[in-house]
This record gives sequence, C-alpha cells and structure tokens, in this order.
Amino acid sequence: MKYINRYSLAVCLPLVLQACGSSTDYKDVRKEVIELHDSVMIDSEKAIRSRMKLDTLSRSMDSLKQLKPSLDTALVARQISVLKASLDSADEQMNVWMRAFEPDVADRSNEDAVVYFQDQKRQISQLDSAYGRVLKKSEQFLSDLKK
Repeated sequence: MKYINRYSLAVCLPLVLQACGSSTDYKDVRKEVIELHDSVMIDSEKAIRSRMKLDTLSRSMDSLKQLKPSLDTALVARQISVLKASLDSADEQMNVWMRAFEPDVADRSNEDAVVYFQDQKRQISQLDSAYGRVLKKSEQFLSDLKK
C-alpha cells in the first residue's frame, strides 16, 4: 500500500505542478493570430488578382466565344459571377474581422486575453479556410478555361 501511494504521488505531482505552472501568455496567442492574419492577407491579395482576371474574362466573352465556339458563354458568365461573389464575401468577412479585432487588451486579465485571442485565432482560421476554398475554385475555373 505504501508503494502505491508513493507511486501515485510520483506520477501525479509532476502533472499537478505542470498544470499550475503552464499559464499561457496572451502575447503568445496574439502573435499566432497576427501571423495567421498576415498569411490571410496574402490570400486576400491573391483574391484581388483572381477577381481582376475574372473581370477581364467577363469583358472578353466575345473573344472567348471565337476561340471556343462550343463554349456556353452564358454558363461561364454565371460561374464568373458566383466566383466573384464568393471572393467578395471572403474579403468582406476579412474586413469585418479586422474592424472588430482589438490587439490591445491592456484592460483584460491574462486569462481573459488568452480566451479572446484564442477566439480570434478560430475566426481568422475560418477566414483562411474560406479564402483557400474560393481561391482553389477560382484557380481551377481559370485553368479549365485555358484548356
């Protein structure tokens, strides 16, 4: 019995000490949010370039029809419209997030700030995924039209 108690203490004590001493600093989580934001901003720039290509393509439907007579330009125009709306939606979501984001949390406790930045990280991760999906669709669409 004495052996079991010592063993339990030897296993549990380091876990308890680690749990007590492993407070996350909000600055670390904020740094992760900022780094993710910077990555998403690169996607935002890609979205702008993709939208410009789609705009150019939509203005040159007649030329496209001459190059590919069997192409359904009405369908292509609808696809362009959907892709542009998706790109615009991702940009608007990013703008909403940036307007609401508060990097200065001096009035909050470390724990509250960590919770806040973890939530912001979740939100910006969702934006990253949204950009990723629409950019992939846009790039695939433009690639397919080149074939």
